[in-house]
Amino acid sequence: MEREIVELLAVRDERGIELAAQRYEKLIRYIAGTILGDRETSVEECVNDVYLKLWEHGAEYDYEKASFQTYLKAITRNTALNYLRKLKKLEEVEEADDSDMLRSEYIDYSQNLEQRVINQEETEALNRILRSLKKKEKELVLRRFYYLQSTRQIAEMMDMSENAVDSKLSRLRKKIRKVYEKEVAG
Repeated sequence: MEREIVELLAVRDERGIELAAQRYEKLIRYIAGTILGDRETSVEECVNDVYLKLWEHGAEYDYEKASFQTYLKAITRNTALNYLRKLKKLEEVEEADDSDMLRSEYIDYSQNLEQRVINQEETEALNRILRSLKKKEKELVLRRFYYLQSTRQIAEMMDMSENAVDSKLSRLRKKIRKVYEKEVAG
């Protein structure tokens, strides 16, 4: 079905969007909701923007770089993060919680193109490290630091206690940092 979606998008056939929505709507909403939280109107707008971006850029998708699902996850994640950044500028919040601060700092860093180019080697080292992790370890890291899920969400989704999630993530951060420093320095 992925290939059919891409082919339809390449010829600007609306059925490509319809098929993508049928197959991936829950995934798109889940990622947007995880990042935007209980801002339902923003989640709706974000989902619509994902479909718009898919319509505008779907023909540019390259099977060599990633699966279509991964491509769609990246579009959704980046769109939701951009929405969060805009919302933070609009919302006057006296006390932001730690997760919102983390998201805002991450957004500023991830959107700086020059910084991303400068750190490409470091990013490749991190990707190699992530690929070397066990499946469950990689899932924990991605859920927390890529999809920005809370400890509670991760614990529920992975059938673990919150303490176990925090403990495992702490050990993984140390492990990743140690291997990363060897990779980058060496």
